[in-house]
Amino acid sequence: MPDDIRLHRRHLLAAGGAALVGPVLAQPAEWRPTQPVRIVVAAAPGGTLDIHARAAQPLLAQRLGQAVVVENQGGAAGRVAAMQVGRAAPDGHTLLVGSGDGIVLQDILLSARQGRARANLRAVTMTISAAQLLVTHPRSGLRSVRDYVAALRTRGERVTLAVPGIGGIAHIISEMVNRQLGLKVTHVPYRGGGPAMLDLLAGQVDAMIITLPAVTTHVREGRLVPLAVSTLARDPALPDTPSFAESVAPGFDVPSTQGVLVPTGTPDPVVAALYAAWRDALADAGVKARLEALGFVIHASSPAEFERSLADSEARFAEVISAAGIRSEDG
Repeated sequence: MPDDIRLHRRHLLAAGGAALVGPVLAQPAEWRPTQPVRIVVAAAPGGTLDIHARAAQPLLAQRLGQAVVVENQGGAAGRVAAMQVGRAAPDGHTLLVGSGDGIVLQDILLSARQGRARANLRAVTMTISAAQLLVTHPRSGLRSVRDYVAALRTRGERVTLAVPGIGGIAHIISEMVNRQLGLKVTHVPYRGGGPAMLDLLAGQVDAMIITLPAVTTHVREGRLVPLAVSTLARDPALPDTPSFAESVAPGFDVPSTQGVLVPTGTPDPVVAALYAAWRDALADAGVKARLEALGFVIHASSPAEFERSLADSEARFAEVISAAGIRSEDG
């Protein structure tokens, strides 16, 4: 057989072998939902969790190729929704959008009687974080966080601070600041940020700690006075408002986190596809502009990074709750 024929034959055999090997080595097709995807938001409509879930909703539907339905399930600081999603089928069709710190705090406070919500949930991505904001009303006479600290030093527990729930992130931040500075304040608990903000606007309480995006509009329109943010650096949405760290509590850094979780047992390819969909949705220019204007910081962290964040928060908050003797409002 001539050499050129032998060479041609070897090329054909090699090509044929590549064709046979190719499909075996190819990456499996990315998972796609086979029915509408439910996003259970662990809060009432209109809150920060709801805002960011609905901002991403149309992009998620486009990326996943299925309708995405947002449901609001408030109650027990997000625990009702977390437990509900934890019982759902682990097939990628039911997602929880919840507060990372809220899930952790409720587990610390209630796990002895009700079990751990996180035991039945798997992290997909930390979507966003936001500063918590210490804020007051214009008639309080407090114009800075130093004024607030001075008031606590002179008036102590006669100063009232509204918190959206005992054992919530606002309450924990206040306790952490107070412990660092050796101060005390009277915490006035509310069933959510909305009622607390109404009383603050009316001057019924002296100050409040709340997620920054929830009050950005009130601050910009002069109805509320911002005193300090809970993150290490200032927030771009309110660049003139100092952080606790730079003003009165060096090193203080406690952001409020939000993210996506699915039932434990959800397969890795499903988690990977959901993570990719959320990452792409949060990278959309329109979604980014809307969320960042409110004061959110977009993360789109990996599942492993979100899981580590939850574990770190649990260790940090458990120590504060134990030292302060905080107990859940449910017992």
